Amino acid sequence: MEAYHFHGIMQKFPNHFHEYYVIGFIKSGQRRLSCKNKEYIISTGDLIFFNPLDNHACEQIDNKTLDYRCLNIKPEIMRSLAKEISGEDYLPHFTIHVASRSEQTSLLHQLHQMIMNEALNIKKEETFYFFLEQLIAEYTETPKKTKMKTNEQKIKTVCQYIEAN
Repeated sequence: MEAYHFHGIMQKFPNHFHEYYVIGFIKSGQRRLSCKNKEYIISTGDLIFFNPLDNHACEQIDNKTLDYRCLNIKPEIMRSLAKEISGEDYLPHFTIHVASRSEQTSLLHQLHQMIMNEALNIKKEETFYFFLEQLIAEYTETPKKTKMKTNEQKIKTVCQYIEAN
């Protein structure tokens, strides 16, 4: 996982994508964001989510500099974290790209500062898991149970009954 802080940015970011998740927030400034052919106006307090390979671009619209902070999380790390949090082995998919003035922005800001200031690992880890648990619950699709998993559970139940009786 990496933490970034872009401060004083006025330049345009052309259409691009990342091979990892990006979870960020706007500390100050305002931009026009295009993500997967949808347009957004993002500003102070907004949370931003990019799944791996989500194409996006942004440009300044208010003639002020941008203060943007984000976390980059590799898919294999996200899968591992999602499994620890939910008990399901899946890769979360954020269903929205912008959460306007989200309540979780302050928690991400706190976590970002801990990472940048090299705070104690246990506090960072606790905050990160709490933060990610909230994001997964609120902004991602839940894993779909497959018929195979349902059948496996039925077989397990039958086996337990046979052993007990």
